[in-house]
Amino acid sequence: MATQYKAHTFVQDDAWETIDTYWSSPLSYWSRKSMRIEPPVPLRVKALGKVVQESQAGWINYGGLSAVFVHVVEAKGRAGQRVRAEISDEPVHEIEV
Repeated sequence: MATQYKAHTFVQDDAWETIDTYWSSPLSYWSRKSMRIEPPVPLRVKALGKVVQESQAGWINYGGLSAVFVHVVEAKGRAGQRVRAEISDEPVHEIEV
């Protein structure tokens, strides 16, 4: 179930732009979040300036122990493209068919 919705319009072509930031207390290191973007665009999560996770599927999970450092979720799209981000307090589980 989504807990937050955001809209984002890209300013530049093929440039990574911040969609969300997340910090988690060391006392809740098990906490995971997910983001799903419509229409799907490439996503990545950075911590301490380094990419820790990437996805081309239009959704990504983030959080966990490394979120004691600020996680920055970035997306890449075309200038003027508008996307809708659905942020959930639960991770997405990929279902294999």
